[in-house]
Amino acid sequence: MTDIKQALSWARERLKDACERPQFEAELLLAYHLDRERTYLLLHPDGVVPDKEGFEALIERRAAHQPYEYIVGEASFYDIHLHVEPGVLIPRPETELLIDKTVEIIKREGITQIAEIGVGSGAVSVVLARKFPNLKIIATDICEAPLKVAAVNIDRYGVGEQVTLRRCNLIDDVSEDIELVVSNPPYIADDCALEANVADHEPKEALFGGRVGDELLKRIITDVKARGIRWLACEMGYDQKAPIEAFVNEVGVQSVRFYKDLAGHDRGFVVDFGIEGK
Repeated sequence: MTDIKQALSWARERLKDACERPQFEAELLLAYHLDRERTYLLLHPDGVVPDKEGFEALIERRAAHQPYEYIVGEASFYDIHLHVEPGVLIPRPETELLIDKTVEIIKREGITQIAEIGVGSGAVSVVLARKFPNLKIIATDICEAPLKVAAVNIDRYGVGEQVTLRRCNLIDDVSEDIELVVSNPPYIADDCALEANVADHEPKEALFGGRVGDELLKRIITDVKARGIRWLACEMGYDQKAPIEAFVNEVGVQSVRFYKDLAGHDRGFVVDFGIEGK
């Protein structure tokens, strides 16, 4: 018979080479296995762990660098919990800043219809729809897997009347009158070495943006400008400010503003295409 204290001790040892906080993740996975809050583990160290083999299987998956979010099928983002599964990018805290920048524009400009390029799990579109009940969103993705997962999350939060999913490349098949485009596209260079939990498990088409990494970002800028859409809010890599700034100045925009993440790294930009937009 295994109690909680013994199970956590074993799990912490198994996870010490797989993650930065093995005790914390051991507690998270045991709490998930028991369908309890983490505080329960602290208050009941002698409690029995049922289905020991099932818990060990969870730990072995994490020890093999499978992301925690895929194991439990859920990711915390902004003020919601999203269903996630392999084949769909796990939403990152940095993308919450992209939402904040987009919210500022929507409020200030009174925007009512936008498009999201690369819907992924639906994180951005769901949060924006919840914040603005009158907002209409066309959310696109080139892959079927994220569209299916996004549909689950859109249904979970009851925003199906606001968010329309569409399988297409960028905004190629978006004919609606769009006022703003928001995107967290692939922007990592193809030869960039990533941690095993990312490189071996998360979808490469959602991570890598080309040989340099900013190719897709530049394509999005070009497409949005060509469509006469005024606003673009986009996430980018920490080392891409200079090439993106040079590119938008070359194509011609009214203004571009860059923002940093909480670690002080350049993380995204907002473009106002000015009089050519609506």
